[in-house]
Amino acid sequence: MNGLGGTGAQQSKDCSFAAGSVAGAPLRVSWFLVILFLSQLVDAINEHQLPLWVRITQVTVNELLLLFTVLCHEMGHGTMARRCGGTIAEVLLWPFGGICFTTRGPTQDPKQSLTNELYIVAAGPATHFPMSFAWVVLLGAYGAAVSHVVRPSSYLYLVPFGSPPPPCFNPGWEGCFHSYSGWLMYSFLARAIQLNVMLFLFNVFFPMYPMDGAKLIVCSLQLFCGASARCAAKVLLCTSIPLSVIFIGDALLSAMGRSFMGGRGGGLQPSIMAYMGIMCLSESYRIYRLFQEERLYTHPLFALARSDTTRVVDRHGATTRLNTSERDDPEAAAAPQVQFSEIRAFAGQGRSLGEVPSTAPYQNLGMPADSRAAWFHTGCRLKRMEDDQAQRNKTVRELEDERLVAKR
Repeated sequence: MNGLGGTGAQQSKDCSFAAGSVAGAPLRVSWFLVILFLSQLVDAINEHQLPLWVRITQVTVNELLLLFTVLCHEMGHGTMARRCGGTIAEVLLWPFGGICFTTRGPTQDPKQSLTNELYIVAAGPATHFPMSFAWVVLLGAYGAAVSHVVRPSSYLYLVPFGSPPPPCFNPGWEGCFHSYSGWLMYSFLARAIQLNVMLFLFNVFFPMYPMDGAKLIVCSLQLFCGASARCAAKVLLCTSIPLSVIFIGDALLSAMGRSFMGGRGGGLQPSIMAYMGIMCLSESYRIYRLFQEERLYTHPLFALARSDTTRVVDRHGATTRLNTSERDDPEAAAAPQVQFSEIRAFAGQGRSLGEVPSTAPYQNLGMPADSRAAWFHTGCRLKRMEDDQAQRNKTVRELEDERLVAKR
């Protein structure tokens, strides 16, 4: 996630601690992430299916794999922001993933700003491709080292929602791991591949703002589909708000199931989902307020909502001036429908070449002949004035071309 507005910034300042730096950028870790990790450790200790050290190792290494993957994802955003002229203020790791607080490079072109925003947003999910490839290679190499174990092909773990389970552990069976250390190593490598696949799908194909998928849709609609900023904002609101409500409703149902069905539930997971849904709903409401106030141009995703210049037509003609308005540009009105009429051959009222136009078309206007003639001559005089004005507005090149044509 490339920013959650004021909520993420406040979390970074008040509820986190410094944890060093990454590529010159300060790294902070949320205390809520520590609480979630301790909760998972308590759940693992209460289980009795595996030895205690195996359960603790599973929770710890899985958490480290998640943090490493999220950190690479966020550094993808930050590195691209640097390439576009910006900087990385800091990186925050918290229960919802991570936030890379970045600044944007100085640019006066709204379209270029939106293009840079698209590059920055897409750079995060793009990091999952090389990471997945690296983990698949490592899993394949480890599988070749333990060739006596029956295992699925490494690339099958790239299949979302259908990845095979890791090999079995049984010291007395051929084809299974005979030690917990070997079984854990294989499980961690497979888990790393699945984690990258799921995070990529969640960030790209889950259009809930401020997830990367919602930003990709908004930027693509404006840059590639020719949609206006206000139209893109409507699409964003129509996808983000229902998904936020679904997140909150699913969290409430999980909590009710834990309370009324006697199950353990998901620990802190329902609370985290509900909190995330509420934050996303608040961010969507902020965009809705900007939409109502016609100030979408103040949001980095809708820089095209207001043009830098405006075209003004007055008695001196059409001029281009700086746009000093503090509101979005009005949306273009729909093109008027073309009225088709029946065409009949030889049914027109034409005139021969060289014939002086008559006032016949004006005879049915219900006015005296003198008035009709005066009206006709006034129209001719206005036509001559328009032609003279058009002649004066011609460039030197156009006048030179006309002179050459006349000379030929």
